Amino acid sequence: MLSLNQAIEIKESILAYLKATFSFQDKEVHQAFYDFINHPKEGLFKGPYLSLKIPFVKADTEEVEKIPLTIKPTWLPYDHQVKSWHRLSTQQQEAKPTIITTGTGSGKTESFMYPILDYCYHNLSRQGIKVIILYPMNALATDQAKRLAEAIYEDERLRGKVTAGLFIGEGRNAGKYPKSMGKDNIIENRESIVSSPPDILLTNFKMLDYGLMKSNYNDLWLGNYKDTSLLKFLVLDELHTYDGAQGTDVANLIRRLKLKLSIPENHLCPVGTSATIGSGDEAPQ
Repeated sequence: MLSLNQAIEIKESILAYLKATFSFQDKEVHQAFYDFINHPKEGLFKGPYLSLKIPFVKADTEEVEKIPLTIKPTWLPYDHQVKSWHRLSTQQQEAKPTIITTGTGSGKTESFMYPILDYCYHNLSRQGIKVIILYPMNALATDQAKRLAEAIYEDERLRGKVTAGLFIGEGRNAGKYPKSMGKDNIIENRESIVSSPPDILLTNFKMLDYGLMKSNYNDLWLGNYKDTSLLKFLVLDELHTYDGAQGTDVANLIRRLKLKLSIPENHLCPVGTSATIGSGDEAPQ
């Protein structure tokens, strides 16, 4: 194993542990804590002092022009992002199940974010949950929520129309958690999410389980009961974490989700992302 890669993996593991262990209700304290940890000079991590990275392949200009999305970025994407967008587009085709395995910092989130925003944009008139994104840890969901909020806010076609909700173990205090979309936040107040289901639901497998089982969350699915083909995408971030018993639990959870919402066969499109594919000859397969 390359020592540089090992150092990066150790750093990411420590950050994931800290995010899972220390959860501050005060957002300013939360941000200050992680700004301190990641400070380039005074933070917890030092170096690497020399880093040679293999650049990710940029997409061909002709391929970019053929991207089958209305909602797409203005910057030149990577080749793997364009391939993902072609697979996940819902314009004049069915979205195809997709696994995105590429290195840290290569834009895995953008690889599925634009197709799901495009789907939401073209289905604005249909009320209910259109996309579910599952995260193994609340800290990951919180980080990604900010990026999603910014993408929606920056696009005038989406701002004030497409909504996203953070449905995790927090969100009960009406005074602390936003009830509406903002420049850098999505809806976090649980009552607001249940009473007015968002287009995109960011959650973890435990809260999704509660959402399907507990009667007080039944209103979350009212739009999906009426429109069984509304939910189109199920994204599993950090796909490699769903193995063993937890993998079995999540597999059964997905089956119950499809059964409860009467989703048509082969309609729900699964998307998995991971920067880890393991080691050995059989790892890619």
